[in-house]
Amino acid sequence: MIQATSDVRLVDEAPHHHELPADHLAEHFQDHIGVGIFGKSGDKDIVFVCTIYHVGGRQWGIQDGAVMQTSLVVSPTDVRTMRDNAFVANRLDPISRCDDFEVVRTDDVVTWRAGQREIVCQPPHWHVVGEHMGVDVDIHIHGQGRSIPYHGTWDKLPTAGVAGNEQLGIAEGRITWQGVTYHLDEGWAVRERTCLGKGFDVVSLLSAKEGYLWGWVFSEEVKVFCFAQGGSGHFAARVFHHDGIIDFGPEHSSVEPLAAWTDPMTRSRQTTGWRLRMQSDAGMLELEIHTWSRYLFGFHLAKGYTTHSGALGRANGRFRFPDGREVRVDERIAYFEQGFATLLPAA
Repeated sequence: MIQATSDVRLVDEAPHHHELPADHLAEHFQDHIGVGIFGKSGDKDIVFVCTIYHVGGRQWGIQDGAVMQTSLVVSPTDVRTMRDNAFVANRLDPISRCDDFEVVRTDDVVTWRAGQREIVCQPPHWHVVGEHMGVDVDIHIHGQGRSIPYHGTWDKLPTAGVAGNEQLGIAEGRITWQGVTYHLDEGWAVRERTCLGKGFDVVSLLSAKEGYLWGWVFSEEVKVFCFAQGGSGHFAARVFHHDGIIDFGPEHSSVEPLAAWTDPMTRSRQTTGWRLRMQSDAGMLELEIHTWSRYLFGFHLAKGYTTHSGALGRANGRFRFPDGREVRVDERIAYFEQGFATLLPAA
């Protein structure tokens, strides 16, 4: 039995869009819950993402509805070169909205449901089950530690127009696709819960010139998160270890591109390798990350659209504590995502 911990409250998982001012609801709202699963099944690397977005307003082109993301990559573990691999993914816009979307709350469970897919919230546990786009899953997620504020706290949502958090977890279960079932031998999870109001639509958030980079490295001893958005000033870098979390500021962190690849689907140049360094009085991290299994997805709104590329790979390096203790990171699962916005208003 996997031990689970989390400070997420059940009320956090219920809808929050109604807390936004009326002008936000008229222009843009996006109230969503999602999970990313990063791991292995036998000789295959696995990336699975499911997010249910409750959306509405002028930017979405509908007053109230839902769209759902499903992304899946199943890639041979021994293939270590970026290539034009197969994947499952979709664009997110109201053309393919889910008309049967609902959120059901009882005394001890909040269930988000769209089509045949459900995300069942019972903190510190979550359950993703059902089929979408030919991908059928039954995955249990067990929270690990406290949640991480992502866009601010829920009590500030009515005034700030944005709030949410992320929760690390361990995933177990299975994914079935094209008649083959993959049981997770190693599974790491990130559950994201966010509500975004007017001015926080994804096109506006990603309109900085250099786009963004969002990455994770997973191991038993340490986990690493980094986020950078060039030209916006938005930056985060964290190391999670058994005794707590260490935050590094931009002045103590650097992300250096090491390799790149031109994706034949988008004809754009994408970075596939990075050298990540974080150093302060709290410790020192050095990692080299390379990715080789990618998928694409995007959002289409009134003011433009976004293009995202997520990729799985491996990280190698070390973290050294101030007292000299050192934790090796050898061939650990890494996931790095990057993307940008194109401002192209609808006619």
